[in-house]
Amino acid sequence: MIAAGKNSKPPPSEDDVIIKELEQETRAVEREAKADRRKAKIELSREKFFEYEARMAEQQEARIEDAEQRAEAEFEKDKVEAEKLKALEEKAEREAALAQTKEEKLAKQKEARALLKKEKEIERKEKKALRAEKIFLAEEEQERKILQQKEDAAFAEEKKYEEVEKEFETVAELAKEEEMELSLLKGLKGLSSKK
Repeated sequence: MIAAGKNSKPPPSEDDVIIKELEQETRAVEREAKADRRKAKIELSREKFFEYEARMAEQQEARIEDAEQRAEAEFEKDKVEAEKLKALEEKAEREAALAQTKEEKLAKQKEARALLKKEKEIERKEKKALRAEKIFLAEEEQERKILQQKEDAAFAEEKKYEEVEKEFETVAELAKEEEMELSLLKGLKGLSSKK
């Protein structure tokens, strides 16, 4: 008879069942809130990553812009130098035509060929600078597109983060309400058992 008394428990009261259900619901809501907090942290780290990427893209664009400006300045400098060389070459050719002796003519023609060679070299540099400028422009356009994509992605991530944060706040409020309900029921149970 004693053994039978130890094994048999009184059936749980209705309040105990409700309290147990509320405790389970509260734990589930707390787990959900914890998962939402984790999601919010991940979203925040993604946001920071996109901010970093945007800064890197801006710096890259500034470097491209700087290189483009330097190439343009070099192009202008070479253009002026080419014009000077052309004038010197024309002068040397005129002098070669006016030269009296064969040695003078040869010296003036040699000078004119050297100037022509320099002029051709500068023209090659100009063409190279033009190609580089086209490349810089293409890179700049590509960087703008990439930056726009990253900004769009960052905006989408921010929106997603805000939604997760809002969901977390809602779940946290539900958990508080559940805890309040549970504590009220425990308080009511305590009052009813005192009577």
